[in-house]
Amino acid sequence: MPQSLSKVIIHFIFSTKNREPWLDSAIRPRMHAYLATICRDLGGEALCVAGVSDHVHIVATLPRTLSQAELIEQIKKASSKWIKAVEARYRGFSWQRGYAAFFGEPEPA
Repeated sequence: MPQSLSKVIIHFIFSTKNREPWLDSAIRPRMHAYLATICRDLGGEALCVAGVSDHVHIVATLPRTLSQAELIEQIKKASSKWIKAVEARYRGFSWQRGYAAFFGEPEPA
């Protein structure tokens, strides 16, 4: 086979530092859209991005060229930099260290 193909779907969950409610209803949709954009720019596809004020869920395909740790590192780094530039009130924002990642097929509904 002259090419490499891969379709690994991962459910990531990570939270704001100290689970502080930074992602209020005003910024949350923009953050979710930005997280999807980062995934796409890194070669993955965000199938679903959701969350609440203190954490996010991302179901995405893993780019063939990145490990899951590299993908999360880049998503967190880029989104943290972005939100701090949105408004002065977000300058203290940061993501908590660590994340959860789950592989496998979703259960049928």
